[in-house]
Amino acid sequence: MDDVVIVHKNDADATRLADLTEARLNGGYRIYRALSNQAESPGDRPPGDLDPKLVISLGGDGTLLYAARTWGLNGAPLVGVNMGRLGFLAEIDPKRFPEVLGNVLDGKAEIQDRKVMDFSVTRSGQEIHRATVINDLVVNKGAPARILSLSLSIGGRDFWTYKADGLILATPIGSTAYNLSAGGPVVYPGLEAVLVTPICPFTLATRSIILPLDFNVEVIIGEKSNDVLLTADGQRVFQLMPYDRIKVFRSQSVVKLVVNPHRHYLDTLKIKLGLFYEQPS
Repeated sequence: MDDVVIVHKNDADATRLADLTEARLNGGYRIYRALSNQAESPGDRPPGDLDPKLVISLGGDGTLLYAARTWGLNGAPLVGVNMGRLGFLAEIDPKRFPEVLGNVLDGKAEIQDRKVMDFSVTRSGQEIHRATVINDLVVNKGAPARILSLSLSIGGRDFWTYKADGLILATPIGSTAYNLSAGGPVVYPGLEAVLVTPICPFTLATRSIILPLDFNVEVIIGEKSNDVLLTADGQRVFQLMPYDRIKVFRSQSVVKLVVNPHRHYLDTLKIKLGLFYEQPS
């Protein structure tokens, strides 16, 4: 019997929809339930090594990121139902969810691969951490009122030393997250690229740059940059030291996202960003 994971927010609407979904699937699948904030119910959280056929996320982009990082990188399709307001990733309207779920179970849903990236942290020549990131990596200061020195190397070439509050390394998926708030560009999610966006740079000439994912992008922490944090997908935090090196590179994993059959990604952008189009006269 195939396994299905249902991840949902801890609120009445998401819980009610999770109950209805479980009732519909009951009998044909083994159902595992989890809250998107695992700290709220650690005893009920499904095992991380579960190999589900389908992952259903009922919440917002944070819920979907949690579900994707925990179970979606194994190739299982993810259905992201937007129970909140924003939601660039969780794009299925709750009213459309029964139809979309039926298409998924019948093998008729449109599923698109979303590229992610791996990263590593090296200290004193030794790799101390390696993982996959779906949205973004953020290097920022733990202490207020302190400017960081972060050097960017591209393909082994020294490129730029940023004087800034921090630096964002984003996937195209994450281009509409912190990267967008920091003034970075929106990049179509199907592309293979890494976006480098400074946070509050000291000089006005400093801008974002979009690079191919296979360009061997590396960030080196400056010698006087203490109390530096690395946050992955807004949910995992690591302490960094001077001279630590952060490298991003192509991942062998992909996120398989069930897309909204009634709305194109560009339509989502228009709605979420409040864009309008005026027909030329």
